[in-house]
Formats: sequence, C-alpha cells, structure tokens
Amino acid sequence: MTQLSDKRLNDLKDSIPKKMGNRIKDLRNERGLTQTELAELVGKDRQYLYKIEKGKVTPNIVTITALAIALEISLNELFDFKI
Repeated sequence: MTQLSDKRLNDLKDSIPKKMGNRIKDLRNERGLTQTELAELVGKDRQYLYKIEKGKVTPNIVTITALAIALEISLNELFDFKI
C-alpha cells in the first residue's frame, strides 16, 4: 500500500473538487440543462450547484449519487477524470 504524503493529500483536496465540478458542468451543458434545472432535479439550490461546479464545496456521496442519477449516468462515468 502507498501512504500519501501531506502534500499529496492536500493537492488532492484542492484538485478533486475542481475536477468533479468541471465534470458536472460539462455533463450538465451536454444535456442542455441550466444550473437551476439540475439543482432542482437533485433538491439543491442553484447557488450550491454553482459552488460545486466551481470546486468551492465538496458534495457528499448522496449528492454526488443524486447528480449522477439526474444526469442519467453511472458513478463510474461521473468520476471519469484523471487524478
């Protein structure tokens, strides 16, 4: 097993929310949804979805799953980005 250094862990804490946010934004745009429409589909407000897309907040696993369902993709597809 590989132990993560503090620097690597901090890099992940910074980069993963941004990559996830970009992925959600791209998928939302591909489906022709506005932030408001997607937010309503998952029971969140538009401002929260904006913060997710900008990588300013890290959504919990339930919200991530709800986004995948609303975007009609699997969790594997949602996490299809390089670490």
